[in-house]
Amino acid sequence: MAAVASPMLPPSTHRASNVVVFEKTIDVDEDVCDFFNARFSSRDDLANIKTILKEQETIGEDLNKKFEESKARTSHILKEAQATSKSALDNLQTLESSAMDLEEQMETSETFASGRSKRDQRTMIEELSNFQNRVQALEDAKKYITIVAQTQKLISTARTLLQSSAKDALVPYNSLVELSKKVKETVQGNNTKLESFLSASVDSLLQEFRASLSKKFQASLDAIGWPTPIPHPSSIADEKQDDFDYAFKEYLLLQEPVYGPLDRSGKTPYPPLLPMELMVAPLILRFRFHFEGKRPTNRLDKPEWYLSHVLGLIKDHAPLLQKYVQTIVQETEYKEYDVKNDFIRLLVGAVERKIRLSVPAMMSTPEILSHGIHETLLFDKVLRDDELYIPPGQTTEWQGTVQVYLGNREWLKTWLRVEKDFTVARYTQIMDDAHAWQPAYEDMGEKEFIIPTKSAEKLMDLLEIVTQRYRPLPVLEHRTFLLDIQLDLLIAYHRHIRGFVDQYESLTYSFVRVMPGAATDEELNTMGVAGLRTLSQWLASTEYISSTLKDWGEDVFFLELYKEISERTQVVKNPMHSDNEATDDEDEPSGKNLDENGMIFDESIRGFDQLSKRIQELMVKNVTKDVFGSMKPYLSLRSWPQIEFSAPERGLHSPTTPTEHPSHHSPSYEDDDVSPELYQPLSLLTHSFEFLAQVLPTRHFTGLYRQISQEVQDFMWQKVIMKNQFSELGGLQFARDVRIGLFGASRRWVKKPENYHRKLKDACILLSLQRAKVNSPPPAGQASDGGYPRRTLAQIMAVIFDDELGVEDTKKKLDEIGVTHLSISEAKDVIRKRVECWR
Repeated sequence: MAAVASPMLPPSTHRASNVVVFEKTIDVDEDVCDFFNARFSSRDDLANIKTILKEQETIGEDLNKKFEESKARTSHILKEAQATSKSALDNLQTLESSAMDLEEQMETSETFASGRSKRDQRTMIEELSNFQNRVQALEDAKKYITIVAQTQKLISTARTLLQSSAKDALVPYNSLVELSKKVKETVQGNNTKLESFLSASVDSLLQEFRASLSKKFQASLDAIGWPTPIPHPSSIADEKQDDFDYAFKEYLLLQEPVYGPLDRSGKTPYPPLLPMELMVAPLILRFRFHFEGKRPTNRLDKPEWYLSHVLGLIKDHAPLLQKYVQTIVQETEYKEYDVKNDFIRLLVGAVERKIRLSVPAMMSTPEILSHGIHETLLFDKVLRDDELYIPPGQTTEWQGTVQVYLGNREWLKTWLRVEKDFTVARYTQIMDDAHAWQPAYEDMGEKEFIIPTKSAEKLMDLLEIVTQRYRPLPVLEHRTFLLDIQLDLLIAYHRHIRGFVDQYESLTYSFVRVMPGAATDEELNTMGVAGLRTLSQWLASTEYISSTLKDWGEDVFFLELYKEISERTQVVKNPMHSDNEATDDEDEPSGKNLDENGMIFDESIRGFDQLSKRIQELMVKNVTKDVFGSMKPYLSLRSWPQIEFSAPERGLHSPTTPTEHPSHHSPSYEDDDVSPELYQPLSLLTHSFEFLAQVLPTRHFTGLYRQISQEVQDFMWQKVIMKNQFSELGGLQFARDVRIGLFGASRRWVKKPENYHRKLKDACILLSLQRAKVNSPPPAGQASDGGYPRRTLAQIMAVIFDDELGVEDTKKKLDEIGVTHLSISEAKDVIRKRVECWR
């Protein structure tokens, strides 16, 4: 028994000394920065640079000497480990032989053991069980030592092959990785020390590979002058190109061992290429030196400095990356990689680190935070649009570096609050301006577009600024928040003008004066041209905003935004009133279901269009109220049926001199003179048209002229034609008032004003018909002003009051004399206003 128990495993210290485990990775860049910061804190310290350099050279020599000693010592330890392993194997063989002898002894002693007492049998069983446990322990030790020996052999082989071929060196490395996986699957956590030993061995060997190959690749980089920009890669010597090509590909062999197999599913971006990491390292070091230290280039309020620096690096190194390095990668298994985008991604990582370090200090000055986000959005836009950047392997939209800001809820809320406060303050400043409702610029002589007010133009400029702020935002929720800011401003402006309109309407049409003829200054400003001027300013504002929003709605950005919103919701909130405010105003839009062919500002446009329509209606009322109010003397005329010819016979349009009836105080009439009572109404109408034509585009003026003409026509029809009886000369005088007065006053701005008063024109033809007997022929060779054949009153009466004549025939007869827009019943009503009509 003693002979079996005597072999022991080698001390644990010998086994551990055979493996070197790098538990900590030294950050050379950080150590260098710390060294320079410690030794050269001021310019005066530069005077000692030679002394410090000599000290460092001495230290370097000592370190090289120690390295050589360590190398020799490591070789000696490896030899001892091999000898120890060989001795352990010999001991295991001896133990196996002893175990076989013990089995024979057990078989021969069975008879003896069976004759003993039960107590002796239990003792024997226990001894055998202990012996079996010790044998199993020896077997485990044998396996452990075998694995350790195999590990050391693979490490030694890999190190040897690495000197000649990295590809060949990966073969034993991969075997070591497989060995580690199998052991982990076998022991399943029962031998954590062995698992840790194998994992440390794999990691240590991989670090040795990276150190060796990165050193070779760095040498090739130094040979071509990296990181100095190389605009013409063809200028690199062939020998240096070959060295760079070989070192790049050799270093790229470690891509899978370091980052694992490439996931080409598109769910996650590809890991960075190892050679690109080494190429970008000095650029990042320089970036941190300038923008993360105490250099004057590190300023919170100048984020554009480091962002433009990164864009400059991309532009400077793009030729080498795209024309040279990309061709090298295409010859490897990593053809999917866009080298330039991989280069950008590594630089973007430095930018994101800089942002995270800067934001806590920015929070105390929200304006700087807002400026930083704005500059970052511009930076992201350049990368997307100009550099066509997307992280290699990523199939979804790149969220941008701005997500560093927006991904933090506190930072995001602070920024959004700043943006809203800025826009509200600017809006208040716009509306408080004393010249807010003045034209934004002088009339340039063009009548195609309306001239906006200063407030409307500045408001849309402000909304454009907000649009530019959120246009590059990648997340819908962030864009819609800033869109809400725009809609809130439109709501406020809409209600501001609507309040003015309500007040104007109240003063103009709802105020009952205690003393007739008395009016305050405020009321006077709502009358005549002064009132039109005020209304035209509000109209210009609403029309300009509506027109601008329509143009924006056709923009690709807003179309895509509308589509994205419509895919997530079914209702567009009413942009003209808040959620907690109910309204029954007809000109205030309400929420509606999304129209797949709609635009983002549909409801806003609808609200301003309705308000514009209301303002135009008030402008029409303003003009017609003053004109109709001044027509009281004209409406009081009672001489229409008493006006007679001084001669018994005359032509329809021959010069005539009517005589004044002694019972009516109306003046004598001369040919082509309008009634004096019409002078003031025509003067007011002319002044109104002149102002409107001056301040409004032709399209808007024509629309208002059409509405005013309709009101005037209806007024003349109801208050003059339908309220009076006319003699032939009275009808001619009324026709002159319309033709020379009303039509003549408008001819400066409208070519054919009679086309806007068609019913009135037809009524004048009927009222001025020559009185004659039914069978009397019309004057030969005479025609009316419109080129139509002349008919007498009796002839027309015979036609329109002929019940046997069909409607079409009657209309045809009326068309012959130029009456084209009156119905038969309306024509009868007009004819009956002639004193000669007996029907």
